Amino acid sequence: MTARNFKPYRCDLDANGPESVHRAVALAQAFSAEHSLAPVQGAKLAVLVEEAVTNVYEHGGAERGLCGWLALERDPAGVCILLADNGCPFDPRAAEMSDMPNMERGGGAGLAMIRAWAEIADYRREEGFNLLELVLLG
Repeated sequence: MTARNFKPYRCDLDANGPESVHRAVALAQAFSAEHSLAPVQGAKLAVLVEEAVTNVYEHGGAERGLCGWLALERDPAGVCILLADNGCPFDPRAAEMSDMPNMERGGGAGLAMIRAWAEIADYRREEGFNLLELVLLG
């Protein structure tokens, strides 16, 4: 991952999953407004952030006391989303896609959406944390 200054648009993720998802989406909305993203891009950013953070809580091992952070930055490549969490290792580039989302809870659609709307620029596991970098596609 590239070194960036994410301080202005960063929020912490903690053991309260629903509140963390809410904070992350609010951050994406504030970022979109501040950087005058087109409405479609702003909506995609909010959905990507919601899906990525929700997946951390649904699949990362909540019993472990999940924590981490989300940061957003605008650079020449587009809007960069950096997500760090201490959940179970998960590289979305290597995950197999099922033919159909889970019809009871809709599971599986989020990863497909992430892959369709963002470039997975980097993933690595470092010091017990997943570090995922996404770039929102135009």
